[in-house]
Amino acid sequence: MNEWALRRRLLLFWLVPAAMGTLGFQLVPSRLNPDLTLLALVAVQLAIWGAWALWTTLTWVLGDVLAQRRASPWTQGTAYVLFGAVVILCQILIQARLGVAFGIAEARGLESTLVIGLRQYGDFSVVVYSAIVVSQLALRWYTSWQQERVQAARAAEALASARLRALQGQLQPHFLFNTLNSIVTLIGRDPAQAQTLVVRVADLLRSSLRLGDRQEIPLAQELELTRQYLDIERIRFADRLTVHWPEAVPGDLLLPAFAVQVLVENAVRHGIARNPDPGVVALEVEVEGDRLIVRVHDSGAAATGDGGAETDASGSGTSLRSLHERLHHLYGESSRLTLMPRDGGGTTAELRVPRLQSGGTAEFSGG
Repeated sequence: MNEWALRRRLLLFWLVPAAMGTLGFQLVPSRLNPDLTLLALVAVQLAIWGAWALWTTLTWVLGDVLAQRRASPWTQGTAYVLFGAVVILCQILIQARLGVAFGIAEARGLESTLVIGLRQYGDFSVVVYSAIVVSQLALRWYTSWQQERVQAARAAEALASARLRALQGQLQPHFLFNTLNSIVTLIGRDPAQAQTLVVRVADLLRSSLRLGDRQEIPLAQELELTRQYLDIERIRFADRLTVHWPEAVPGDLLLPAFAVQVLVENAVRHGIARNPDPGVVALEVEVEGDRLIVRVHDSGAAATGDGGAETDASGSGTSLRSLHERLHHLYGESSRLTLMPRDGGGTTAELRVPRLQSGGTAEFSGG
């Protein structure tokens, strides 16, 4: 609800004292006009308290003008006091004239009306007017606080999005440079294979560019990007690289873009490239409660050097560290990225993220 809508609703508050005043005159009729009808009582009470609704509106207008002009506290206080004096005097005159018109008050001169009015309900009028001013200041503070909260949330969201784009931007050039190195390696040794590699790199880049700034994509789409990447690496390593794909893939679940590709790239770089013997990279997908788990196993030397313990990936290389930061920005403590040595040699990289459904379904075939 915006400020003006809230103001309009607050004006309805003045119906409450109008109803109470009507009830009071019904229970204790006026001495001067005890036969005043209910309709007349309602009319006079609505007129009296409707005047206070008018003063409330004018006080809000005064406050808006002072706020727009950025008046000092001294100026605002002076303006409210002077306007309050006018309001109280006018309200006394309005109530006196209404009382005479409906026969519930005696006619007096101007001076007597003001003096007696101040004595009878001047203090009450001061309290009511002060309440109007305080409520306006409180409403303005609340509105300002709400706007600051919205602005702060938008700024935080923009900052987080910028950080995510920057982190994702670190991954794509990193992969591209590694792939170009593979092409350079093949040019002198096998030009035909190098040409095939260039074509596959172009296909992979087109698929990557289609993602735009999307931070999360369906798991099946992520695995398809990973397959295109591994097709390139299989050309580079020939018979030295074997890939095992998961049998069943819940393709409608979301995963951070390039997350699996980063884990696979790390496995190829540390588990295959540094080992002259044939190696295996195996992917495993599991849904466990409200978590999606992706594991990438490699058969190379263990990446951890602390006696076989599980380690957090935040202290690893650039790509894993960037992925770790992206996960933190996207999911906070609900995600986890770890590296674990395997008993038979090699390393397992495990990614745990919240189980989030995408809007559609997709299929993946490891091929």
